[in-house]
Amino acid sequence: MATIKVSNQFPAPVDEVFRYFTDLERAPLHVSAISKIEKLTSGPFGLGTRWRETREVMDVADMADMEVTAFEPDRSYTITHVKAGVRMDAVFTFEPSKDGTTVSIEFELGRGELPIGWLSDTVSWAIGSKVRRVLNEDLSDVKRSMNIGVP
Repeated sequence: MATIKVSNQFPAPVDEVFRYFTDLERAPLHVSAISKIEKLTSGPFGLGTRWRETREVMDVADMADMEVTAFEPDRSYTITHVKAGVRMDAVFTFEPSKDGTTVSIEFELGRGELPIGWLSDTVSWAIGSKVRRVLNEDLSDVKRSMNIGVP
C-alpha cells in the first residue's frame, strides 16, 4: 500500500485548529477543492460521522462517501472511504508545538485490492504525487481561511 504524509504548522492552539478541521458545514469555505458537503448523519463530528463530499479532482467533480472511523477529540481522527473497490484512509493528527499546532495528514491507499499486483503498485505510485499535492493544498487552504498566513 502507498502511504503519503504531509504536515504544516498552524500558529493557533490545538483545540481551535481541531475545531476548524472538523467543521464539516463550512468545509467548502475552508478548502478550495471542496464544492459541496452533504452530511449523512446527524449530531456533532465524531466517530461514525458520515458525509458525501464533492470536490474537484483534475477538473472533474468527484463525489465520495466519507466516514470517521477513529476519533480522539483534539488529538486525531481517521476518515475512511472506498472508491472502485480500494480503501483509502486519511489520519489527521494535531500536536501541540512551541509555535501552536502541527497538523499532519497520513493518507494510505489500500494495496492488493486491485486484481493485478503490478498494476496496484503502478497506480499507487502514479497517484502518490498528486495526493501529496492535494493534501498540501488542503492544509494551506485551511491555514489561509483561518487568516493566519501561509508560508
